[in-house]
Amino acid sequence: MRLKKDHGWYLAEEVLEIRVEGDSRNVVHVNTRLLQAKDGEHAYARATEFGQEAADDYLNPDGHRVTITFRGIREIVEMQEDLTDGGEIRWEESVNVSERKLRSMVRRVDEVAAVKAFEPIDHPDYRCGEVVAEAMAQLVKRK
Repeated sequence: MRLKKDHGWYLAEEVLEIRVEGDSRNVVHVNTRLLQAKDGEHAYARATEFGQEAADDYLNPDGHRVTITFRGIREIVEMQEDLTDGGEIRWEESVNVSERKLRSMVRRVDEVAAVKAFEPIDHPDYRCGEVVAEAMAQLVKRK
């Protein structure tokens, strides 16, 4: 869907719950999407459409059913600046923040998610079995 240039940019946070058959734990993803809309209500409606499209149901590599459920929208934030290098796209305001809390908000470079080394997490296997099988088949073909 193409939108007119006079539409604003919004960040939308969608909440998805992932459940794997046979595992009592759930996995929750909060995905942030960039979208254009004419106002906040339009942004909410568009974000809801994207979230509903993200819902899925498939088998993991072990044959267990994986169900991804769209749970709703957590937040919609209107971006106040144009999309440019260094442009501010989101801000958060807090009042009466203690020095301890303020220090805990700042991270060293090796603690930032985009920099720190990948650490596997023990969680339900929600990988798509078909995608994993296809990837493995492609690897075998290359050898």
